[in-house]
Amino acid sequence: MNTIRLLTDTVDNLWMLTYGIIAGWGLTFTLVVIALVLLAVRTISLQHRLDRLESRQVSDSRELSLRITKIDGNMPF
Repeated sequence: MNTIRLLTDTVDNLWMLTYGIIAGWGLTFTLVVIALVLLAVRTISLQHRLDRLESRQVSDSRELSLRITKIDGNMPF
């Protein structure tokens, strides 16, 4: 009787270990997916900010060029 109890306890422990491994893999996979999604969102956000800064820099450069051209046009040499 003691041997049967030991065998059923061992099988039960193996099932619990298996459930734990599956749950751990599921949790790990979920955390990795969440981290990748957050990284992608952050990368896209930074790319948009970079595009806006680049656009602003190009706009300022053009405006400065037009001002210089206007000042050079008004000054006789």
